[in-house]
Amino acid sequence: MRHFGFKLFSTNLYNAPELVQECADFARSQEDMFIELMVVSSSTSEDFQKLKNILSGLEVRIHSMHHGENFDAGNKDLEQQNRQLFSISQQAADIFNSPTIIVHGGCGHDEEHVQETVRQFKLFNDKRILVENLPYFSRMEHAFHGSTPEEIKYIMDETGCGFCMDFSHAACAAYYLKRDVDEMLQKFFDLKPAMYHACDGWKGKTYDEHEHFGEGDYPLAHFLNDYTDENAYITMETGHGVLEHNDLWVKDYQYIKSLLK
Repeated sequence: MRHFGFKLFSTNLYNAPELVQECADFARSQEDMFIELMVVSSSTSEDFQKLKNILSGLEVRIHSMHHGENFDAGNKDLEQQNRQLFSISQQAADIFNSPTIIVHGGCGHDEEHVQETVRQFKLFNDKRILVENLPYFSRMEHAFHGSTPEEIKYIMDETGCGFCMDFSHAACAAYYLKRDVDEMLQKFFDLKPAMYHACDGWKGKTYDEHEHFGEGDYPLAHFLNDYTDENAYITMETGHGVLEHNDLWVKDYQYIKSLLK
């Protein structure tokens, strides 16, 4: 049975408490749902405990901070800051008993940045790490490594970490690098992802749109049926900004399930 996850942020405890409660209530009413929690640096252990109470009975998977909060494992000058920020995600993973912590590799295309990510992942020394593949560039022109199956495989081989496969990031990188999307997805799938991220988007665009399912033109049925296994954990990374209610996410959940054979 595939599992489907709502993506909440730890700060939603305060800026969207009704959304958190609605997501928890709906997820508990289904047999195939989990929560992915994006950890924000301002959150405390008390916040995580409060969220754990609200999300009781649900499996929670942790996503660590990324470059938006100046976490960049590819930058040697940020090593101490990265370790401090990652420790917050580790604390959350401990509290929620999460088997996984999703981590972005970092910024920069040069080999030195890839090697720095490998070095810092080894310093983190946490077997729960899943490296997530990234687009080649963000909308804000941040350059990322970990955009290709070859780089992700190298990071995995060198550090022993697992892998979170993001469909939209893979498509965006393929379009930018002028590689065949299916060839990229197959090579990513061959790395045996432990988790997946899915949203809709637009063919040919090189940055991630996070569209709700059905709002773009990605071949979502093909992606999900051909490049996820039957026990996959798939986080729905759809929508923009902080939602007040979970109705659009419920529609995404129903839509994605309708695509599966």
